[in-house]
Amino acid sequence: MSTIADEISNQVKARQKTIERSIADIQSQIDQMDRETLQRAGMVVGAVVALSVAVGVGWVIYRRSRRRTLVERLQDAIPEAVRDLPDQVRERARKAL
Repeated sequence: MSTIADEISNQVKARQKTIERSIADIQSQIDQMDRETLQRAGMVVGAVVALSVAVGVGWVIYRRSRRRTLVERLQDAIPEAVRDLPDQVRERARKAL
């Protein structure tokens, strides 16, 4: 009777070792896939950040090098208090000019 029990025990242990090896293989494959995914994600994030910085620098250069229109310069020169005057007062001032 003990030989049958030993045989069953050996079979169970062999199956258990096989399952443990399979689990270890699967875990190592998952770890490898996780590393690859993280590397790709890191590259994408880096590219997005670099592109954002490039666009920002380009925008700043464009704004500094672009000549402002006459209307923009005049609007900046006129105090806001004058712009907030009622329409009637502004119309009279325009007619006087």
